[in-house]
Amino acid sequence: MTIQIAVVFGLLILTLIVFALDRFPIDLVALGVMAVILVLGPFLGVSAEDAISGFSNPATITVLAMFILGAGIYRSGAINVLGSHAIRIAGAGETRQLLIVMGIVGPISMVINNTAAVAILIPLVIAMARRHGRAPSKLLMPLSFTSQLAGVVTLIGTSTNILASALTEQADLGPFGMFEFSGIGMLVFATGVFYLLTIGRRLLPERRTDADVTESYQIKEYLTEVRVLDDSPLVGRSLVASRLSEQFDVHVLEIRRDDQRLSLLLSDEVIRARDILVLRANRNQLVALRDMQGLTMSLSARRHDVPPSAEELRLLEVVVGPDSDLVGGTLLSTNFRNRFNLTVLALQHHGSLVREGMTEVRLRFGDTLLLQGEASALDQIKREPGFIVTEEVELEMFRKEKIPVALAIVTGVVVVAALGIMPILTTAIAGCVLMVLTGCLKMNELHAAVRLDVIFLLAGVIPLGLALERTGGAELLAGFASTASAGAHPIAVLYIFYIMTMVLTELISNNAAVVVMVPVAIATAATMGLDAKAVVLAVMFAASTSFTTPVGYQTNTMIYGPGGYRFLDFVRVGGPLNLILAAVTPLFIYLLWGL
Repeated sequence: MTIQIAVVFGLLILTLIVFALDRFPIDLVALGVMAVILVLGPFLGVSAEDAISGFSNPATITVLAMFILGAGIYRSGAINVLGSHAIRIAGAGETRQLLIVMGIVGPISMVINNTAAVAILIPLVIAMARRHGRAPSKLLMPLSFTSQLAGVVTLIGTSTNILASALTEQADLGPFGMFEFSGIGMLVFATGVFYLLTIGRRLLPERRTDADVTESYQIKEYLTEVRVLDDSPLVGRSLVASRLSEQFDVHVLEIRRDDQRLSLLLSDEVIRARDILVLRANRNQLVALRDMQGLTMSLSARRHDVPPSAEELRLLEVVVGPDSDLVGGTLLSTNFRNRFNLTVLALQHHGSLVREGMTEVRLRFGDTLLLQGEASALDQIKREPGFIVTEEVELEMFRKEKIPVALAIVTGVVVVAALGIMPILTTAIAGCVLMVLTGCLKMNELHAAVRLDVIFLLAGVIPLGLALERTGGAELLAGFASTASAGAHPIAVLYIFYIMTMVLTELISNNAAVVVMVPVAIATAATMGLDAKAVVLAVMFAASTSFTTPVGYQTNTMIYGPGGYRFLDFVRVGGPLNLILAAVTPLFIYLLWGL
Protein backbone atom coordinates (compact mmCIF):
# COMPACT_ATOMS: atom_id res chain seq x y z
CA MET A 1 0.00 0.00 0.00
CA THR A 2 1.41 3.38 -1.03
CA ILE A 3 1.22 6.46 1.14
CA GLN A 4 -1.21 8.02 -1.35
CA ILE A 5 -3.59 5.08 -0.94
CA ALA A 6 -3.26 5.31 2.83
CA VAL A 7 -4.15 9.02 2.73
CA VAL A 8 -7.22 8.39 0.55
CA PHE A 9 -8.36 5.55 2.83
CA GLY A 10 -7.88 7.83 5.82
CA LEU A 11 -9.96 10.54 4.14
CA LEU A 12 -12.60 7.96 3.19
CA ILE A 13 -12.87 6.59 6.73
CA LEU A 14 -12.98 10.09 8.22
CA THR A 15 -15.71 11.08 5.75
CA LEU A 16 -17.80 8.03 6.60
CA ILE A 17 -17.46 8.73 10.33
CA VAL A 18 -18.50 12.38 9.94
CA PHE A 19 -21.43 11.37 7.74
CA ALA A 20 -22.56 8.76 10.28
CA LEU A 21 -22.26 11.13 13.26
CA ASP A 22 -24.62 13.57 11.51
CA ARG A 23 -23.12 16.55 13.35
CA PHE A 24 -22.69 18.69 10.23
CA PRO A 25 -24.86 19.21 7.13
CA ILE A 26 -24.12 16.49 4.63
CA ASP A 27 -23.43 18.95 1.79
CA LEU A 28 -20.92 20.82 3.96
CA VAL A 29 -19.08 17.58 4.64
CA ALA A 30 -19.00 16.83 0.91
CA LEU A 31 -17.60 20.27 0.12
CA GLY A 32 -15.01 19.72 2.84
CA VAL A 33 -13.95 16.51 1.08
CA MET A 34 -13.62 18.45 -2.17
CA ALA A 35 -11.50 21.08 -0.44
CA VAL A 36 -9.11 18.45 0.98
CA ILE A 37 -8.77 16.78 -2.43
CA LEU A 38 -8.07 20.15 -4.04
CA VAL A 39 -5.32 20.85 -1.50
CA LEU A 40 -3.81 17.36 -1.75
CA GLY A 41 -4.49 17.05 -5.48
CA PRO A 42 -0.86 17.12 -6.72
CA PHE A 43 0.12 14.54 -4.10
CA LEU A 44 -2.83 12.25 -4.93
CA GLY A 45 -2.54 12.64 -8.69
CA VAL A 46 -5.91 14.40 -8.96
CA SER A 47 -5.96 17.63 -10.96
CA ALA A 48 -7.93 20.69 -9.87
CA GLU A 49 -10.24 20.14 -12.85
CA ASP A 50 -10.94 16.59 -11.68
CA ALA A 51 -11.49 17.73 -8.10
CA ILE A 52 -14.29 20.08 -9.16
CA SER A 53 -15.61 17.87 -11.95
CA GLY A 54 -18.54 16.84 -9.78
CA PHE A 55 -20.25 20.12 -10.64
CA SER A 56 -20.09 19.34 -14.36
CA ASN A 57 -20.68 15.61 -14.06
CA PRO A 58 -23.64 14.46 -16.18
CA ALA A 59 -25.18 12.83 -13.11
CA THR A 60 -25.18 16.09 -11.16
CA ILE A 61 -26.77 18.04 -14.00
CA THR A 62 -29.30 15.31 -14.75
CA VAL A 63 -30.35 15.09 -11.09
CA LEU A 64 -30.72 18.89 -11.02
CA ALA A 65 -32.94 18.70 -14.09
CA MET A 66 -35.07 15.93 -12.58
CA PHE A 67 -35.76 18.10 -9.54
CA ILE A 68 -37.07 20.81 -11.84
CA LEU A 69 -39.21 18.41 -13.90
CA GLY A 70 -40.67 16.98 -10.70
CA ALA A 71 -41.48 20.50 -9.51
CA GLY A 72 -43.34 21.17 -12.77
CA ILE A 73 -45.56 18.15 -12.16
CA TYR A 74 -45.98 19.14 -8.52
CA ARG A 75 -46.99 22.75 -9.27
CA SER A 76 -49.51 21.66 -11.87
CA GLY A 77 -51.43 19.70 -9.24
CA ALA A 78 -51.39 16.49 -11.28
CA ILE A 79 -50.39 14.38 -8.29
CA ASN A 80 -53.03 16.06 -6.14
CA VAL A 81 -55.79 15.36 -8.66
CA LEU A 82 -54.78 11.73 -9.07
CA GLY A 83 -54.30 11.19 -5.35
CA SER A 84 -57.52 12.92 -4.31
CA HIS A 85 -59.61 10.94 -6.79
CA ALA A 86 -58.05 7.58 -5.91
CA ILE A 87 -58.21 8.13 -2.17
CA ARG A 88 -61.88 9.13 -2.35
CA ILE A 89 -62.71 5.70 -3.75
CA ALA A 90 -60.36 3.80 -1.44
CA GLY A 91 -63.02 2.86 1.05
CA ALA A 92 -62.48 1.92 4.69
CA GLY A 93 -60.68 -1.40 4.29
CA GLU A 94 -57.01 -1.37 5.28
CA THR A 95 -55.87 -3.67 2.48
CA ARG A 96 -57.70 -1.64 -0.14
CA GLN A 97 -56.27 1.59 1.23
CA LEU A 98 -52.76 0.13 1.14
CA LEU A 99 -53.27 -0.97 -2.46
CA ILE A 100 -54.53 2.48 -3.44
CA VAL A 101 -51.57 4.24 -1.76
CA MET A 102 -49.06 1.90 -3.41
CA GLY A 103 -50.86 2.09 -6.74
CA ILE A 104 -50.57 5.87 -6.75
CA VAL A 105 -47.05 6.47 -5.47
CA GLY A 106 -45.49 3.52 -7.32
CA PRO A 107 -45.99 4.60 -10.96
CA ILE A 108 -45.33 8.26 -10.10
CA SER A 109 -42.01 7.46 -8.39
CA MET A 110 -40.85 5.49 -11.42
CA VAL A 111 -40.69 8.61 -13.57
CA ILE A 112 -40.24 11.62 -11.26
CA ASN A 113 -38.30 12.28 -8.07
CA ASN A 114 -40.05 10.31 -5.34
CA THR A 115 -39.50 13.09 -2.79
CA ALA A 116 -41.98 15.32 -4.65
CA ALA A 117 -44.50 12.49 -4.94
CA VAL A 118 -44.37 11.66 -1.24
CA ALA A 119 -44.55 15.35 -0.24
CA ILE A 120 -47.87 15.92 -1.99
CA LEU A 121 -49.35 12.55 -1.00
CA ILE A 122 -48.61 12.82 2.75
CA PRO A 123 -51.60 15.09 3.51
CA LEU A 124 -53.90 13.05 1.27
CA VAL A 125 -52.94 9.79 2.98
CA ILE A 126 -53.31 11.33 6.45
CA ALA A 127 -56.75 12.68 5.51
CA MET A 128 -57.83 9.27 4.24
CA ALA A 129 -56.62 7.50 7.37
CA ARG A 130 -58.32 9.93 9.76
CA ARG A 131 -61.54 9.92 7.76
CA HIS A 132 -61.86 6.21 8.50
CA GLY A 133 -60.49 6.31 12.06
CA ARG A 134 -57.19 4.67 11.12
CA ALA A 135 -53.79 5.73 12.44
CA PRO A 136 -51.79 7.51 9.69
CA SER A 137 -48.78 5.43 10.78
CA LYS A 138 -50.47 2.42 9.17
CA LEU A 139 -50.20 4.04 5.73
CA LEU A 140 -47.32 6.53 5.73
CA MET A 141 -44.52 3.98 6.07
CA PRO A 142 -45.86 1.93 3.13
CA LEU A 143 -46.07 5.21 1.19
CA SER A 144 -42.37 5.92 1.76
CA PHE A 145 -41.19 2.35 1.23
CA THR A 146 -43.20 1.91 -1.99
CA SER A 147 -41.76 5.13 -3.43
CA GLN A 148 -38.26 3.73 -2.88
CA LEU A 149 -39.14 0.35 -4.35
CA ALA A 150 -40.55 2.04 -7.45
CA GLY A 151 -37.45 4.19 -7.88
CA VAL A 152 -35.32 1.19 -8.89
CA VAL A 153 -37.51 0.35 -11.88
CA THR A 154 -36.21 3.08 -14.24
CA LEU A 155 -33.02 5.04 -14.74
CA ILE A 156 -34.62 8.30 -13.61
CA GLY A 157 -36.45 6.82 -10.63
CA THR A 158 -33.78 7.98 -8.18
CA SER A 159 -30.70 10.18 -8.21
CA THR A 160 -28.74 7.08 -7.16
CA ASN A 161 -29.53 5.32 -10.45
CA ILE A 162 -28.49 8.35 -12.47
CA LEU A 163 -25.23 8.67 -10.54
CA ALA A 164 -24.36 4.97 -10.90
CA SER A 165 -25.04 5.18 -14.64
CA ALA A 166 -22.76 8.21 -14.97
CA LEU A 167 -19.98 6.42 -13.10
CA THR A 168 -20.20 3.37 -15.39
CA GLU A 169 -20.07 5.67 -18.41
CA GLN A 170 -17.04 7.43 -16.91
CA ALA A 171 -15.36 4.01 -16.62
CA ASP A 172 -15.95 3.39 -20.36
CA LEU A 173 -18.62 0.77 -19.68
CA GLY A 174 -21.40 2.85 -21.18
CA PRO A 175 -24.47 4.24 -19.36
CA PHE A 176 -27.55 2.26 -18.41
CA GLY A 177 -30.59 2.59 -20.63
CA MET A 178 -33.87 4.05 -19.39
CA PHE A 179 -35.52 0.63 -18.94
CA GLU A 180 -32.44 -1.60 -19.20
CA PHE A 181 -32.81 -3.01 -15.68
CA SER A 182 -36.59 -2.57 -15.37
CA GLY A 183 -37.22 -6.33 -15.33
CA ILE A 184 -35.09 -6.71 -12.22
CA GLY A 185 -36.63 -3.55 -10.76
CA MET A 186 -40.18 -4.85 -11.21
CA LEU A 187 -39.31 -8.09 -9.41
CA VAL A 188 -37.82 -6.08 -6.54
CA PHE A 189 -40.90 -3.82 -6.52
CA ALA A 190 -43.29 -6.79 -6.48
CA THR A 191 -41.34 -8.49 -3.68
CA GLY A 192 -41.44 -5.38 -1.53
CA VAL A 193 -45.15 -4.73 -2.13
CA PHE A 194 -46.00 -8.36 -1.32
CA TYR A 195 -44.08 -8.06 1.98
CA LEU A 196 -45.84 -4.81 2.91
CA LEU A 197 -49.27 -6.31 2.20
CA THR A 198 -48.59 -9.42 4.28
CA ILE A 199 -45.88 -9.53 6.95
CA GLY A 200 -45.10 -5.82 6.94
CA ARG A 201 -48.73 -4.80 7.44
CA ARG A 202 -48.87 -6.76 10.69
CA LEU A 203 -45.68 -5.11 11.95
CA LEU A 204 -46.78 -1.54 11.24
CA PRO A 205 -47.19 0.46 14.47
CA GLU A 206 -50.37 2.22 15.47
CA ARG A 207 -49.46 5.76 16.45
CA ARG A 208 -51.64 8.84 16.91
CA THR A 209 -54.99 7.14 16.74
CA ASP A 210 -56.86 10.38 17.51
CA ALA A 211 -57.75 12.50 14.52
CA ASP A 212 -57.06 15.67 16.47
CA VAL A 213 -53.36 16.36 15.91
CA THR A 214 -53.12 18.51 19.00
CA GLU A 215 -53.75 15.58 21.30
CA SER A 216 -50.74 13.77 19.88
CA TYR A 217 -48.65 16.72 20.99
CA GLN A 218 -50.17 16.54 24.50
CA ILE A 219 -50.85 20.28 24.43
CA LYS A 220 -52.33 21.57 27.68
CA GLU A 221 -51.73 25.31 27.47
CA TYR A 222 -53.22 28.37 29.04
CA LEU A 223 -54.35 31.31 26.96
CA THR A 224 -53.90 34.20 29.36
CA GLU A 225 -54.69 37.90 29.31
CA VAL A 226 -52.12 40.00 31.20
CA ARG A 227 -52.71 43.73 31.81
CA VAL A 228 -49.72 46.10 31.85
CA LEU A 229 -49.99 48.49 34.82
CA ASP A 230 -48.89 52.15 34.79
CA ASP A 231 -45.80 51.43 36.90
CA SER A 232 -44.69 48.41 34.88
CA PRO A 233 -41.03 48.36 33.77
CA LEU A 234 -42.30 47.12 30.41
CA VAL A 235 -43.92 50.45 29.53
CA GLY A 236 -42.08 52.26 26.74
CA ARG A 237 -40.09 49.22 25.69
CA SER A 238 -40.62 47.02 22.67
CA LEU A 239 -41.41 43.34 23.14
CA VAL A 240 -37.91 42.45 21.98
CA ALA A 241 -36.28 44.91 24.38
CA SER A 242 -38.47 43.76 27.26
CA ARG A 243 -37.14 40.19 26.89
CA LEU A 244 -40.50 38.97 28.16
CA SER A 245 -40.52 35.95 25.87
CA GLU A 246 -36.93 34.96 26.68
CA GLN A 247 -37.21 35.53 30.43
CA PHE A 248 -40.42 33.56 30.94
CA ASP A 249 -40.43 31.40 27.76
CA VAL A 250 -43.95 32.61 26.89
CA HIS A 251 -45.39 33.58 23.51
CA VAL A 252 -47.23 36.86 23.01
CA LEU A 253 -50.01 36.10 20.53
CA GLU A 254 -51.69 39.50 20.51
CA ILE A 255 -51.70 42.97 22.04
CA ARG A 256 -55.11 44.50 22.75
CA ARG A 257 -55.05 48.29 22.99
CA ASP A 258 -58.32 50.15 23.36
CA ASP A 259 -60.33 48.88 20.38
CA GLN A 260 -57.26 47.67 18.49
CA ARG A 261 -56.01 44.12 18.25
CA LEU A 262 -52.38 43.96 17.16
CA SER A 263 -50.95 40.66 15.94
CA LEU A 264 -48.46 41.56 13.18
CA LEU A 265 -44.77 42.39 13.75
CA LEU A 266 -45.27 42.34 17.49
CA SER A 267 -41.58 42.16 18.35
CA ASP A 268 -41.12 45.83 17.37
CA GLU A 269 -44.32 47.03 19.02
CA VAL A 270 -43.76 49.41 21.97
CA ILE A 271 -45.70 48.36 25.07
CA ARG A 272 -47.99 50.98 26.62
CA ALA A 273 -49.65 51.22 30.01
CA ARG A 274 -53.01 49.43 30.16
CA ASP A 275 -52.15 47.21 27.16
CA ILE A 276 -53.51 43.70 27.43
CA LEU A 277 -51.07 41.00 26.34
CA VAL A 278 -52.58 37.73 25.15
CA LEU A 279 -50.08 35.02 26.11
CA ARG A 280 -49.68 31.30 25.65
CA ALA A 281 -48.07 29.82 28.76
CA ASN A 282 -48.00 26.66 30.82
CA ARG A 283 -48.65 26.32 34.55
CA ASN A 284 -45.09 27.04 35.70
CA GLN A 285 -44.74 30.06 33.43
CA LEU A 286 -48.00 31.50 34.78
CA VAL A 287 -46.70 31.26 38.35
CA ALA A 288 -43.54 33.18 37.37
CA LEU A 289 -45.55 35.84 35.52
CA ARG A 290 -47.86 36.34 38.49
CA ASP A 291 -44.90 37.46 40.61
CA MET A 292 -43.61 40.02 38.11
CA GLN A 293 -44.04 43.65 39.16
CA GLY A 294 -46.27 45.80 36.97
CA LEU A 295 -48.40 43.00 35.56
CA THR A 296 -51.78 41.79 36.66
CA MET A 297 -53.37 38.62 35.45
CA SER A 298 -56.96 38.57 34.33
CA LEU A 299 -59.24 36.37 36.40
CA SER A 300 -60.71 35.12 33.15
CA ALA A 301 -57.50 33.31 32.26
CA ARG A 302 -58.44 29.75 31.62
CA ARG A 303 -56.98 26.54 30.32
CA HIS A 304 -57.76 25.33 26.85
CA ASP A 305 -57.14 22.02 25.20
CA VAL A 306 -56.17 23.56 21.90
CA PRO A 307 -57.34 24.34 19.29
CA PRO A 308 -58.61 27.38 21.22
CA SER A 309 -62.21 28.36 20.89
CA ALA A 310 -61.05 31.97 20.88
CA GLU A 311 -61.53 33.93 17.70
CA GLU A 312 -59.93 33.01 14.43
CA LEU A 313 -56.83 31.17 15.64
CA ARG A 314 -56.38 27.83 13.88
CA LEU A 315 -53.83 25.02 13.87
CA LEU A 316 -51.68 23.45 11.19
CA GLU A 317 -49.03 20.76 11.34
CA VAL A 318 -46.10 21.05 8.91
CA VAL A 319 -42.85 19.21 8.30
CA VAL A 320 -39.64 21.12 7.62
CA GLY A 321 -38.82 20.20 4.03
CA PRO A 322 -35.39 19.27 2.66
CA ASP A 323 -35.12 22.56 0.75
CA SER A 324 -36.32 24.80 3.60
CA ASP A 325 -34.14 27.75 4.50
CA LEU A 326 -34.96 27.03 8.15
CA VAL A 327 -32.69 23.97 8.14
CA GLY A 328 -29.66 24.67 10.30
CA GLY A 329 -31.26 27.66 12.01
CA THR A 330 -33.48 28.06 15.06
CA LEU A 331 -36.95 29.54 15.43
CA LEU A 332 -35.28 32.56 17.00
CA SER A 333 -32.46 33.06 14.47
CA THR A 334 -34.81 32.68 11.50
CA ASN A 335 -37.28 35.18 13.02
CA PHE A 336 -40.03 32.62 12.44
CA ARG A 337 -42.71 34.37 14.52
CA ASN A 338 -42.59 37.68 12.68
CA ARG A 339 -41.70 36.26 9.30
CA PHE A 340 -44.77 34.04 9.08
CA ASN A 341 -46.98 35.65 11.75
CA LEU A 342 -47.44 32.22 13.33
CA THR A 343 -46.76 30.77 16.75
CA VAL A 344 -45.05 27.40 17.13
CA LEU A 345 -46.97 25.51 19.81
CA ALA A 346 -44.87 22.36 19.73
CA LEU A 347 -41.95 20.82 17.89
CA GLN A 348 -41.09 17.20 17.20
CA HIS A 349 -37.31 16.99 16.77
CA HIS A 350 -35.68 13.65 15.90
CA GLY A 351 -38.91 11.97 16.96
CA SER A 352 -38.93 13.59 20.42
CA LEU A 353 -41.51 16.12 21.56
CA VAL A 354 -39.99 19.52 22.42
CA ARG A 355 -42.16 21.96 24.32
CA GLU A 356 -39.66 23.99 26.37
CA GLY A 357 -36.87 26.10 24.90
CA MET A 358 -38.12 25.44 21.36
CA THR A 359 -36.59 28.67 20.08
CA GLU A 360 -33.08 27.35 20.71
CA VAL A 361 -33.47 24.00 18.93
CA ARG A 362 -31.53 23.82 15.66
CA LEU A 363 -34.03 22.75 13.03
CA ARG A 364 -33.42 19.77 10.78
CA PHE A 365 -35.12 18.31 7.73
CA GLY A 366 -38.03 16.17 8.95
CA ASP A 367 -38.78 18.16 12.11
CA THR A 368 -42.52 18.63 12.65
CA LEU A 369 -44.01 21.94 13.79
CA LEU A 370 -47.48 22.51 15.22
CA LEU A 371 -48.41 26.06 14.21
CA GLN A 372 -51.14 28.38 15.47
CA GLY A 373 -52.31 31.51 13.71
CA GLU A 374 -54.92 33.16 11.54
CA ALA A 375 -56.32 31.36 8.52
CA SER A 376 -54.62 33.75 6.08
CA ALA A 377 -51.19 33.08 7.59
CA LEU A 378 -51.76 29.32 7.52
CA ASP A 379 -52.87 29.49 3.88
CA GLN A 380 -49.65 31.30 3.06
CA ILE A 381 -47.51 28.67 4.79
CA LYS A 382 -49.16 26.02 2.60
CA ARG A 383 -47.75 27.81 -0.44
CA GLU A 384 -44.21 27.88 0.95
CA PRO A 385 -42.02 25.32 -0.87
CA GLY A 386 -39.95 24.70 2.25
CA PHE A 387 -42.80 23.06 4.18
CA ILE A 388 -44.65 19.79 3.76
CA VAL A 389 -48.17 20.27 5.13
CA THR A 390 -49.98 17.35 6.70
CA GLU A 391 -53.47 18.39 5.71
CA GLU A 392 -54.89 18.37 2.20
CA VAL A 393 -53.90 21.37 0.09
CA GLU A 394 -56.66 22.93 -2.00
CA LEU A 395 -56.36 22.37 -5.74
CA GLU A 396 -56.75 26.11 -6.32
CA MET A 397 -53.19 26.52 -5.08
CA PHE A 398 -51.95 24.62 -8.14
CA ARG A 399 -52.02 25.39 -11.89
CA LYS A 400 -54.43 22.65 -12.82
CA GLU A 401 -54.85 24.01 -16.34
CA LYS A 402 -51.18 23.11 -16.90
CA ILE A 403 -51.59 19.44 -15.99
CA PRO A 404 -51.73 18.17 -19.63
CA VAL A 405 -48.71 20.30 -20.58
CA ALA A 406 -46.57 19.20 -17.63
CA LEU A 407 -47.44 15.53 -18.18
CA ALA A 408 -46.68 15.84 -21.90
CA ILE A 409 -43.25 17.36 -21.19
CA VAL A 410 -42.24 14.62 -18.74
CA THR A 411 -43.58 11.92 -21.06
CA GLY A 412 -41.57 13.39 -23.92
CA VAL A 413 -38.41 13.45 -21.82
CA VAL A 414 -38.80 9.78 -20.89
CA VAL A 415 -39.86 8.49 -24.32
CA VAL A 416 -37.20 10.33 -26.34
CA ALA A 417 -34.47 9.16 -23.94
CA ALA A 418 -35.83 5.59 -23.87
CA LEU A 419 -35.82 5.37 -27.68
CA GLY A 420 -32.18 6.42 -27.73
CA ILE A 421 -32.86 9.49 -29.87
CA MET A 422 -31.12 11.73 -27.31
CA PRO A 423 -29.38 11.05 -24.00
CA ILE A 424 -31.37 11.63 -20.82
CA LEU A 425 -29.20 14.64 -19.96
CA THR A 426 -30.26 16.41 -23.16
CA THR A 427 -33.95 15.60 -22.90
CA ALA A 428 -34.09 16.51 -19.20
CA ILE A 429 -32.52 19.95 -19.71
CA ALA A 430 -34.81 20.62 -22.68
CA GLY A 431 -37.77 19.59 -20.54
CA CYS A 432 -36.76 22.07 -17.82
CA VAL A 433 -36.72 24.92 -20.32
CA LEU A 434 -40.14 23.90 -21.65
CA MET A 435 -41.56 23.80 -18.10
CA VAL A 436 -40.74 27.51 -17.73
CA LEU A 437 -41.65 28.60 -21.27
CA THR A 438 -45.07 26.94 -21.05
CA GLY A 439 -45.84 28.50 -17.67
CA CYS A 440 -45.82 25.25 -15.69
CA LEU A 441 -43.08 26.73 -13.52
CA LYS A 442 -42.04 30.26 -12.63
CA MET A 443 -38.37 31.09 -12.41
CA ASN A 444 -38.43 31.53 -8.64
CA GLU A 445 -40.08 28.11 -8.37
CA LEU A 446 -37.39 26.63 -10.60
CA HIS A 447 -34.74 27.98 -8.24
CA ALA A 448 -36.60 26.67 -5.19
CA ALA A 449 -37.01 23.22 -6.78
CA VAL A 450 -33.29 22.52 -6.98
CA ARG A 451 -32.09 20.57 -3.94
CA LEU A 452 -28.75 22.30 -3.47
CA ASP A 453 -27.78 19.96 -0.65
CA VAL A 454 -27.99 16.99 -3.05
CA ILE A 455 -26.16 18.89 -5.81
CA PHE A 456 -23.33 19.87 -3.45
CA LEU A 457 -23.25 16.34 -2.08
CA LEU A 458 -22.78 14.89 -5.55
CA ALA A 459 -20.24 17.53 -6.53
CA GLY A 460 -18.27 16.96 -3.33
CA VAL A 461 -18.14 13.16 -3.14
CA ILE A 462 -17.58 12.37 -6.83
CA PRO A 463 -13.92 13.54 -6.55
CA LEU A 464 -13.50 11.09 -3.66
CA GLY A 465 -14.33 8.25 -6.02
CA LEU A 466 -11.85 9.64 -8.53
CA ALA A 467 -9.12 9.82 -5.88
CA LEU A 468 -9.88 6.21 -4.93
CA GLU A 469 -9.37 5.18 -8.55
CA ARG A 470 -6.33 7.35 -9.37
CA THR A 471 -4.31 6.24 -6.34
CA GLY A 472 -5.04 2.55 -6.89
CA GLY A 473 -7.16 2.29 -3.76
CA ALA A 474 -10.10 0.85 -5.67
CA GLU A 475 -7.92 -1.87 -7.15
CA LEU A 476 -6.53 -2.71 -3.71
CA LEU A 477 -10.03 -3.13 -2.28
CA ALA A 478 -10.96 -5.13 -5.35
CA GLY A 479 -8.06 -7.47 -4.64
CA PHE A 480 -9.33 -8.03 -1.11
CA ALA A 481 -12.85 -8.70 -2.42
CA SER A 482 -11.47 -11.10 -5.04
CA THR A 483 -9.46 -12.98 -2.42
CA ALA A 484 -12.49 -13.20 -0.13
CA SER A 485 -14.55 -14.60 -2.99
CA ALA A 486 -11.91 -17.06 -4.22
CA GLY A 487 -13.42 -20.44 -4.90
CA ALA A 488 -16.93 -19.18 -4.34
CA HIS A 489 -19.65 -18.99 -6.96
CA PRO A 490 -19.57 -15.63 -8.83
CA ILE A 491 -22.99 -14.77 -7.41
CA ALA A 492 -21.23 -14.45 -4.03
CA VAL A 493 -19.66 -11.24 -5.33
CA LEU A 494 -23.12 -9.79 -5.92
CA TYR A 495 -24.15 -10.66 -2.38
CA ILE A 496 -20.95 -9.20 -0.90
CA PHE A 497 -21.36 -5.87 -2.67
CA TYR A 498 -25.10 -5.70 -2.03
CA ILE A 499 -24.71 -6.25 1.71
CA MET A 500 -21.72 -3.89 2.01
CA THR A 501 -23.62 -1.12 0.20
CA MET A 502 -26.81 -1.75 2.17
CA VAL A 503 -24.98 -1.30 5.48
CA LEU A 504 -23.09 1.75 4.20
CA THR A 505 -26.31 3.38 2.97
CA GLU A 506 -27.87 3.14 6.43
CA LEU A 507 -24.87 5.00 7.86
CA ILE A 508 -24.31 7.65 5.19
CA SER A 509 -26.04 9.10 2.14
CA ASN A 510 -27.17 6.67 -0.55
CA ASN A 511 -25.38 8.74 -3.18
CA ALA A 512 -22.17 8.78 -1.15
CA ALA A 513 -22.39 4.99 -0.79
CA VAL A 514 -22.61 4.62 -4.58
CA VAL A 515 -19.60 6.88 -5.17
CA VAL A 516 -17.52 4.80 -2.76
CA MET A 517 -18.65 1.35 -3.89
CA VAL A 518 -19.01 1.63 -7.68
CA PRO A 519 -15.27 2.08 -8.46
CA VAL A 520 -14.47 -0.89 -6.21
CA ALA A 521 -17.23 -2.95 -7.84
CA ILE A 522 -15.91 -2.21 -11.33
CA ALA A 523 -12.32 -3.03 -10.32
CA THR A 524 -13.39 -6.27 -8.63
CA ALA A 525 -15.36 -7.37 -11.67
CA ALA A 526 -12.34 -6.70 -13.90
CA THR A 527 -10.08 -8.71 -11.57
CA MET A 528 -12.44 -11.70 -11.53
CA GLY A 529 -13.53 -11.52 -15.17
CA LEU A 530 -17.17 -10.73 -14.33
CA ASP A 531 -19.68 -8.39 -15.94
CA ALA A 532 -18.92 -5.08 -14.19
CA LYS A 533 -22.38 -3.68 -14.81
CA ALA A 534 -23.96 -6.62 -12.97
CA VAL A 535 -21.92 -5.84 -9.85
CA VAL A 536 -22.74 -2.13 -10.22
CA LEU A 537 -26.43 -3.07 -10.32
CA ALA A 538 -26.04 -4.82 -6.95
CA VAL A 539 -24.54 -1.62 -5.53
CA MET A 540 -27.19 0.57 -7.14
CA PHE A 541 -30.19 -1.48 -5.94
CA ALA A 542 -28.80 -1.71 -2.39
CA ALA A 543 -28.24 2.05 -2.20
CA SER A 544 -31.68 2.90 -3.60
CA THR A 545 -33.65 0.92 -1.03
CA SER A 546 -33.04 1.92 2.58
CA PHE A 547 -35.74 1.00 5.07
CA THR A 548 -34.10 0.32 8.44
CA THR A 549 -33.67 3.89 9.72
CA PRO A 550 -35.65 7.13 9.36
CA VAL A 551 -32.53 8.92 8.10
CA GLY A 552 -31.31 6.40 5.52
CA TYR A 553 -33.56 7.84 2.82
CA GLN A 554 -35.27 11.23 2.46
CA THR A 555 -38.83 9.92 2.19
CA ASN A 556 -38.38 8.07 5.50
CA THR A 557 -37.36 11.33 7.15
CA MET A 558 -40.39 13.10 5.67
CA ILE A 559 -42.94 10.71 7.18
CA TYR A 560 -41.13 10.28 10.52
CA GLY A 561 -42.85 13.19 12.29
CA PRO A 562 -46.33 13.10 10.67
CA GLY A 563 -46.58 9.37 11.32
CA GLY A 564 -45.59 9.75 14.97
CA TYR A 565 -43.02 7.01 14.43
CA ARG A 566 -40.17 5.98 16.69
CA PHE A 567 -36.73 5.00 15.47
CA LEU A 568 -37.27 1.32 16.26
CA ASP A 569 -40.45 1.25 14.14
CA PHE A 570 -38.25 1.46 11.06
CA VAL A 571 -35.99 -1.28 12.38
CA ARG A 572 -38.96 -3.56 13.06
CA VAL A 573 -40.76 -3.00 9.73
CA GLY A 574 -37.91 -2.03 7.42
CA GLY A 575 -35.24 -4.37 8.75
CA PRO A 576 -36.92 -7.58 7.53
CA LEU A 577 -37.63 -5.94 4.16
CA ASN A 578 -33.95 -5.02 3.80
CA LEU A 579 -32.97 -8.61 4.61
CA ILE A 580 -35.50 -10.09 2.17
CA LEU A 581 -34.29 -7.85 -0.66
CA ALA A 582 -30.66 -8.64 0.24
CA ALA A 583 -31.52 -12.31 -0.23
CA VAL A 584 -33.42 -12.05 -3.53
CA THR A 585 -32.07 -9.01 -5.43
CA PRO A 586 -28.59 -10.46 -6.23
CA LEU A 587 -30.39 -13.61 -7.38
CA PHE A 588 -32.66 -11.55 -9.65
CA ILE A 589 -29.61 -9.80 -11.12
CA TYR A 590 -27.84 -13.11 -11.70
CA LEU A 591 -30.85 -14.72 -13.39
CA LEU A 592 -31.99 -11.75 -15.54
CA TRP A 593 -28.68 -9.99 -16.25
CA GLY A 594 -25.99 -12.63 -15.77
CA LEU A 595 -22.35 -12.41 -14.74
